[in-house]
Amino acid sequence: MGNLMRRFWLPALLESELPDNDGTPVRIRLLGEDLVAFRDSLGRIGLLEEHCPHRRSSLALGANEDCGLRCLYHGWKFDVNGQCVDTPAEPEGATLAKAMRAKAYATHVAGGMIWAYMGPAEEKPPFPDFPWLSMTGGHSVPFKLLEDCNYAQAVEGTVDSAHAGVLHRENPWSQEAKYPHEKDLRPRLEIDYTNYGLRYCAIRNDEGLRHARVTQVVLPFWTFIPPDGGKAPAFRRDRRLVNAFVPRDDYSTWHIQWFFDDNFAIDVPHRIEEGGHWHDEHFRKLVNIDNWYNQDREAMKSSNFSGIKGIMTQDHAVSETQGRILDRTKEHLGRSDIAVVGWRRLMLRAARELAVNGSAPEAATAPVDWSRVTAETFTYPSEQGWRDVLPLPEELKPQTSSAA
Repeated sequence: MGNLMRRFWLPALLESELPDNDGTPVRIRLLGEDLVAFRDSLGRIGLLEEHCPHRRSSLALGANEDCGLRCLYHGWKFDVNGQCVDTPAEPEGATLAKAMRAKAYATHVAGGMIWAYMGPAEEKPPFPDFPWLSMTGGHSVPFKLLEDCNYAQAVEGTVDSAHAGVLHRENPWSQEAKYPHEKDLRPRLEIDYTNYGLRYCAIRNDEGLRHARVTQVVLPFWTFIPPDGGKAPAFRRDRRLVNAFVPRDDYSTWHIQWFFDDNFAIDVPHRIEEGGHWHDEHFRKLVNIDNWYNQDREAMKSSNFSGIKGIMTQDHAVSETQGRILDRTKEHLGRSDIAVVGWRRLMLRAARELAVNGSAPEAATAPVDWSRVTAETFTYPSEQGWRDVLPLPEELKPQTSSAA
């Protein structure tokens, strides 16, 4: 599965973490590797293996100047491509520097993020041109948090429309529910497989109509969450959320989110409070499993079913308390888990095909017009189907048969 992840571009760190040329290097762990990121004198981004190839000291301690990162131990210096350009402790005229390289990964800057490609250089896929990455004027804002569990649990927490009316319920269980997804807790789920992953629709009843929430699940770890729709307050009506759950290692995940809206600039302070994006300098949540998410039992009886503040914190709580790697042999899945099962099958099949045939996943290489891959909320007459409102374009259908 790690090899599969390496065939995709990964959002790695916020661009704001490297604000200055020749600034402080940043340590980052991705796919189980300890790396160091730095911005050189010309503004170029380097992403290198953290440990110097010479005697394995951390390059994150090094001096970042004159277009390279110089190790504190013996002064070996490396450029953004990993090439050693100076070995000052070696004899005059030594050629060791020319032959020495630090492991380096390709980077790309877009949407307020620094991205990494960690796979075979000759197999580098096109960069995914997601529309929200080019939005300006505060209409698209990225957030980053550490989630203390395996990435798959985090993904599955959002490939799950059925939980929204329970976990995120704004009223106590004893009071009347506010929203359609809280009033109808038994949505019918229907799946379409695509060349980028899958999309699924949660269908509920809503005052004589059908209420549809269409979520996009893009391999390997993306979920596009639909807006709240027409009955929501204006600032939430068309606001969209995209999640990326990037494996830090087997036991922890970088949860990257973008909020974006064509009509309104994102209110960052409000979103921090709404989502629970309170964190320390290492992006670990201040409200976390160690303080049992500050769950308020009195609030559960009066104002908030979960007793946990922050929508994102609520999601992390149920994923992290499954254990750092969930033992799925102890699960008992139900009808509401059909999209989770679909995503698992797609991921397992893609990983097996890569291992057996060396075949790059279609989701990484297919030419996708990402402007046509949208998550939507809408109502429609009961005599229609949701696909009549949101048909799947022919060019987005999978080239191979579906996994389920």
